[in-house]
Amino acid sequence: MRFAKSIKFRLTIWYLVVLGALLIVFGVAAYFMLSHSLYQSLDDSLKLRVVQLEGSLEIKDGSIGFQDTGQGDFGAQLAELVLLYSANGNLLYQSDPRVEITQVDTLVTQALAGNSTLVTAKTGDGQGIRLYAAPLKGKPDIYAVVVGRSTAELTDVLERFRYILIFAVLATIALAGGGGFFLAKRAFKPVEQITRTAREIEESDLSRRIKVHSDDELGRLASTLNQMIARLEMAFSRQRQFTADASHELRTPLAIIQAESTLALRKKRAESDYRRSLGLISREVSHMSALVDKLLFLARSDTGKEQLNLEAVNLKELLTDLASETEVLCQEKGLQLKLGPLENLVVKGDKVELKQLFFNLLDNAIRYTPSGGSVTVSVERKGETAVVAIEDSGIGIPEEHIPHIFEHFYRVDKARSRAEGGSGLGLSICQHIAEVHCGRIEVESQIDKGSTFSVSLPLSESSQSNDDKQR
Repeated sequence: MRFAKSIKFRLTIWYLVVLGALLIVFGVAAYFMLSHSLYQSLDDSLKLRVVQLEGSLEIKDGSIGFQDTGQGDFGAQLAELVLLYSANGNLLYQSDPRVEITQVDTLVTQALAGNSTLVTAKTGDGQGIRLYAAPLKGKPDIYAVVVGRSTAELTDVLERFRYILIFAVLATIALAGGGGFFLAKRAFKPVEQITRTAREIEESDLSRRIKVHSDDELGRLASTLNQMIARLEMAFSRQRQFTADASHELRTPLAIIQAESTLALRKKRAESDYRRSLGLISREVSHMSALVDKLLFLARSDTGKEQLNLEAVNLKELLTDLASETEVLCQEKGLQLKLGPLENLVVKGDKVELKQLFFNLLDNAIRYTPSGGSVTVSVERKGETAVVAIEDSGIGIPEEHIPHIFEHFYRVDKARSRAEGGSGLGLSICQHIAEVHCGRIEVESQIDKGSTFSVSLPLSESSQSNDDKQR
């Protein structure tokens, strides 16, 4: 049953059905063409014979006959029957008296009326005969002549041809079935290799690839599967790395909480020590809570289930409010917060997420800028996009680290980031928010000179129309 369900078997069956239908159509057409050709040749010979008989007609002393009728045994090869009738329908001459034909009267009547007729009839003993009746001009009367020849040889030829066709069709179908199945099996051999390789690939080992031997449909299928496996390998690798990094990030605060709580419970201590321990535990819990929130945000974004509350967002107002909120952080660290060009631009997006995007960038700029430095926020129009730039005069990012800073849990300086309270997820979240808003985020940085993060977002239609009116 499984074999009957295979594509090779079904393809072979369909191939045989189509081939068989074509062979049958071809055979039937060839048979009828041959039959028509043979009967046409026989008819032409009968007509020619009538012409010959008309030239050999003899009337002497009241007797009528032919100089040469070619008569002989009707059963012999090329034997013929010749009948001659008078104008009143009386039989005047018959080359072979033993042959009886019942349909002659109708033919004679039509011939005497001036019409030539070709028919296939039966003799008294059941033999087939082809008859041609035609008017024959004599002196002084018009006669009717009927010439007939046996169709036995013609029938025998057609019968042999019919058997040859049947045998040829069956033999061709049998040979084509075997050859078709062999070719189908050979053609689907790469599919079996693809299936076998795909079955052997496991989650723990996605490094294997399907061998591509050609550039046909199956070769392109194998290449597509290889690309899919490569994407799965990359996704599993990121998932394992993400899980390991998340575990590592959570292990440190948990270890601190456990150590501090164990130390506090070991013996009775002063109230100030308890307060210090509880304060440390509270900070670590806050750090863990923020980390879990970021992990949940990234998990929702990876599954594509994130819901955006799209609305018209004025970037100038959003950045002005955000600068007011973060000015306190700059003052605490001795930084100067500057507002660069702030054009009145509107984008369509989720206001909460956009605020988180720019807050994360501002928080990074403040965190990695030494005291006495500055942070500048600006928004300008470039073509059909609004470009928000957050520039700092901080420590900068080494060039080799720039391609990786948007990866989950990636830190340029792990020890310093941990001390600053970072989790390595902020820039990943920023990049995701920019992408879901059909934008992009870019960075330029130099060591000890600072960094500039630029976020490009498409302008909303209202902002573009307002700008056109101003122009």
